[in-house]
Amino acid sequence: MATDVIPALEVKQLVVSSGGTMITSGMTKTRTGQVYKYPCRLGNPGANTDVGFVKTGVDGCILTVAASSTADTWIVCVPNLHQGDIITSMGIVGQIESAANTVTVDYELKEMTPVATGCTTASVQAGTQISKSADYLVDETTAVAVPHTVDCTKALYFLITVTTAAATDVELLHLRLTITEK
Repeated sequence: MATDVIPALEVKQLVVSSGGTMITSGMTKTRTGQVYKYPCRLGNPGANTDVGFVKTGVDGCILTVAASSTADTWIVCVPNLHQGDIITSMGIVGQIESAANTVTVDYELKEMTPVATGCTTASVQAGTQISKSADYLVDETTAVAVPHTVDCTKALYFLITVTTAAATDVELLHLRLTITEK
């Protein structure tokens, strides 16, 4: 009886793409322009929570900073990146309601490194400060000046700092990273 079973199959190169640009070289794959989103509401209060952040909106999907906050901070962890991935840009999405008063939003990607005497923290890239005195749709992107290679022995996180005046507020939806996957 004859069979149509192949006893072995050798694959020298396999190309799979689901978006972005796929560059292949032998058994190596690189996917550029992959965007990862991190909902702001999944974060935690930082060291300074003067007025505080509140989860609002449908099912608590919006992170809101109420009026009269002074440099309130919020931390959003950056999970699910792989060793050797390269971070090329970062961004933040939300909305500012200013009531003709000034509101500032700062965001920064930071990296924590474990050392024998405790953890140290360094800035990977600070976003351009958003300072508005009119209602504003926040959809900012900042290029990472020196593309950052992910080291899985370290932890990445965003630090958001918001200052609001009287009758103002800020609603934040998500942060994003653009990655070249290795």
